[in-house]
Amino acid sequence: MSFLVPEFPLGFGLAFIGSVPMSGPVAVLFMARLLGGERGTAALIALGGALVEAGFALGLAFALPQLFGRTKALVLVSLALGALVITTLGLLLALRPQFAQRFSGAGEKRGFARGALTTLFNPTLLATWTLAVSTLYANGWLSRHFLSALAFAVGVCLGSLAWFGILIGVTALRRRSVAPETRTKILRAMGGFLVVSGVFLGVRFVVELTHRGERRERGLERAGHLLDEVSHRRNR
Repeated sequence: MSFLVPEFPLGFGLAFIGSVPMSGPVAVLFMARLLGGERGTAALIALGGALVEAGFALGLAFALPQLFGRTKALVLVSLALGALVITTLGLLLALRPQFAQRFSGAGEKRGFARGALTTLFNPTLLATWTLAVSTLYANGWLSRHFLSALAFAVGVCLGSLAWFGILIGVTALRRRSVAPETRTKILRAMGGFLVVSGVFLGVRFVVELTHRGERRERGLERAGHLLDEVSHRRNR
């Protein structure tokens, strides 16, 4: 059971750091509700998103050994779709910030489902966690055991929730909702940041498609060789 020790903090740290920029569709929904003083709905949106993201991490951490040779295509498609979705969302939010309020107005009963579905159909997560998990495998920080993948996924879930929980706590200390003018400015700023993130994803797509694609494949091959060696030693 010792292999469980490092996976949890790895997942927690990656998810927590990855959540800080607030550069995804779920972050937009979360902030739209949080800025309006609806902390309960915001918490459910964050919970739904965190559970689905943990599911992505669990599936990739467990299934990556069977995906060698196909990961490059998955990453490229995810980056291309992600660049399109994130840039479009950012432009819409920057130009029409009230869109976020209308789209996220689901109430507490539907907040969880809205967060889960928005995360499920966010194409950038597939690329992000494929690259992260393959890097961890290549360095020997993940194993092919299901419990190893599960510990990693639990860390991802709690790491994401920890950041959103901090934001909820900060707004709770203020004990008042943000003024509509300030709310609009914050949402517009998030839109601008999403546009920058979308452009960055587009650049990553071009880089992966051209210069660094072969180097990424070699990294995945190293991870595959490592897994094969570990499996061989255990079967001797």
